[in-house]
This record gives sequence, structure tokens and C-alpha cells, in this order.
Amino acid sequence: MKPSIKNSVAIFYPNGFIDGDNASSIITGIDETEILNKKPQAIFISLKKVIFFNKKGMAYLADRMSFLKDECAAFVGFCDYNEKKYDFILSLFSHDISFSLIQSEEMLYMFCGTKKIEKKEVIIYTKNSAQKNQLAMALIERKHEVFIAKDKEDFLSKRKNFDNVVENSYIGSIEKKVSVFIKNNIIIYTLKGFIDSDFAENFDKKYHKNAIKVGFRIFCFNADDVSSVNIHGANFLAKLSIEGAEYGVSVAICGLKAGKITKILMNDMEDSGIMLYADLKSFFEDEVAVHQANLEVLKNVKKTNINKKIISILPEIIDSVVHTMEVLSDKTAQKQSVKIRELNDVKEIDCLTSIVGVYGDINCVIILIMQSEIAKKVCKILMPEEYSPEDLSDAYSEFSNVIGGKVIQKLKSRHINIEITMPRIFYKISEVMKLKNGYSGVQANFKIENQDMILFLSK
Repeated sequence: MKPSIKNSVAIFYPNGFIDGDNASSIITGIDETEILNKKPQAIFISLKKVIFFNKKGMAYLADRMSFLKDECAAFVGFCDYNEKKYDFILSLFSHDISFSLIQSEEMLYMFCGTKKIEKKEVIIYTKNSAQKNQLAMALIERKHEVFIAKDKEDFLSKRKNFDNVVENSYIGSIEKKVSVFIKNNIIIYTLKGFIDSDFAENFDKKYHKNAIKVGFRIFCFNADDVSSVNIHGANFLAKLSIEGAEYGVSVAICGLKAGKITKILMNDMEDSGIMLYADLKSFFEDEVAVHQANLEVLKNVKKTNINKKIISILPEIIDSVVHTMEVLSDKTAQKQSVKIRELNDVKEIDCLTSIVGVYGDINCVIILIMQSEIAKKVCKILMPEEYSPEDLSDAYSEFSNVIGGKVIQKLKSRHINIEITMPRIFYKISEVMKLKNGYSGVQANFKIENQDMILFLSK
């Protein structure tokens, strides 16, 4: 099916049904060749004329768009749907999709393409807080003025005051092998189904190891959607707890209600040091346990020197950091210096620091240090008007996570495949120094309105 390509946006317009039998006729090899030659900024499939679709058909199209996304560094997804279709697509993919969903073709041009769009005042509403931030940053990058509604009531009361309304839309995430999110510097894994030998075999141990490497101290497993835990699953979780204890790491499990696990296995996990809670709410109400997330971190990896392979990706990382910072703050970053050195002479300043672990074809850590005043300006759109230190920390984490996603996409265009951990946030330079002091790396120093920003890349 030949796509319409205008203003650097390619759109397919299928008719009738999308299923396993006809999906391959919607994006053919000839279509892919044309797109690869023209390299549009965006590749979307319109559902305007589609009556029915199923997961097999949508998964095939998502796979082909994923290929094109990597080859063209393009924005990909589906558009022109109603709320019912939107909810159905999310449910088909368990609310975790790598492609994007933009409500209409007209709205799509607000997010991408070369078509000239006048600056709009836009209100955003979605139940997913991470998506609020992703949508906002995509629109801010296109120079629109964005307001994020606090809740449904706030959205309904204010939507009439805006030029455009963005709801039922979704910016596709970088696929992760684990279902994970972060709160208060605590990694939370979401468990589903059976926790058994298959779970132990498929658990992303590299992600977990790299999360420890960047300084995370508490890992919480949410077992609300777990059917049962057998001896193999329990032993694996106990092993994680015992191995983590060497680095001062704690493991908690929430939601293991009666019927999901035997009393004997429950006792075995407690004996291994695992903390058990009725639910996530109970866990976060335990101030003593949560406080451990920000205790002094331990050095846990051998010192190694930076290599040429790591240095080669520095331009992509600098570009992602500076571009995202400038878009969100409307400030300009001035590069002061780039040197290979040890992270051992950074002054104790009022700042926020994030550390992200990178692994795959390249293994390294990205450290981003930003003075608090400029960090607040960068994260302003991602926080409520009245915010707490925790809100600022979560916003800075989201900012760092977006940068990581941009780095992944930039390196994919060079056929370098990496994955990243969630960012670990530090409030004191001294804590970062204890983790990484003396490690060789490449350091880039910037000034933003006389405020310091430091990017450090280390093995």
C-alpha cells in the first residue's frame, strides 16, 4: 500500500480490517524501500477507515515500523482513532508499547514534520504521569506552549481556554526487558503471572546488575498481579537478596497474599533478608526501609579506564543532554571544556546528580550534575506549581530518562544497540564521589546562566 508522503510525514491509509492475513499488504517491501530512500521524519498508519483490527495484525505493523524507526530515526505509530480504539490498542500490548499513538492526523503535525504550524497553547491530560511528561516535552520541542492538567477535573475545567487539547495520545517508550519504574530512588519491578524457573531464567540480570552499579540500594517487587510463587521462583528472589547484601542492597516484595505462596517459602525468603509488605502503600509508609534508598552507597565495581569505544559515543550524549536541557529551559548551554580525567575534584555545590547505567554493545555510566537553580528551570514543566524536593527529584529523573531514550535512538542509527537503567538521583556531590571517585572518564563542563552543568562518562 503506497504511503502518502508530505512534509516529511509518511502516512498509510488501510481500509476495513487489519489482521494477520492482510497486515503484510499494508506495509510491503516496496513501501519500505521508498521510505528508506526518502527517510521521512515520521511514519504513521491512519486508522480512520479501519473497522476492525487484532493483535496479530497490529503487532506485525508495529514490528515493521520499529524496523523503519531504527533505520530512519523516525517517529512512528498510529493516528486517527477514537477513545475506544485507543484503549483497545493499549490493552492489546499491556499498556507498554514502543510505537506512538496520536489522536488525529492534524494533531500529528504538531509533533513532527516540516509543515509550518503556528505556535499553539496546548493542554495535556493523561492518567499516566510519565506520558504527561513525554507528550509535554515533545510539544515544547516544537515550540508550543504547554500546560499539564493535574487531574481529570482540572482538565475539564480548563480545556476550553486552550487552542488544542491533547488526550488519548501516547509517546512510545524504548522497550525494556523488565517492567520497571522508579519512585524515591527505589526501583520497583512489576511481577505478573507465575514466579517460577521461567521467571528466573528470563529476569534481566544485566539490568539489575547495572542498576546496582549506578547506586540503587532498594529493589521492590510488586506482586499484586502474581498468580503463584513456586520453590524455583522463591529461591531466585532469595538469591538476589543474598547477593545484593554484599553491596548494601535490600530487596522488598509487596502483595504476596495468602494462596500465592506457601508459608514455608515465605519464611525462607524472610530468612534471606527479603522485606515483605502487604502492598506498595505499606512499603512506602515504612520510613525506616525507604530511608535506606538514600544512605551512603558502597563502591562495588573494579576501577577501569575509559576506552575509545566509550569516547566515540560522547557527541551523541552531549547532543542529547544539551538539546533536551535547552528545549525545556529555553536557556543556552555554553561548553567550557572537554577533558579525559578522573572525577575527583568536583566542588560540593547545591545540585542534583543523576547516574544512568548503559549496557549492551557499550558498557558505561553517564553522570549528569546540574546546579539546583538551573535544574528547577529545566524541570519546571514536569512538576506541579507547588512542589516538594521529591517532586523535583522525580522530575530530574524523568528528564534524565528522556535523555537516555534519545541516546538509545541516536546510537541505533549507528547500529550500536544499548539499554539503560533508570536514573539514580543523588543530592550531594560527596555521595557521587564515594561511588565514582578516581574513576577515569571524559568530563564535559558547561555554563548555563552562570550555573554549572557537568557531564561525566565513565566505564
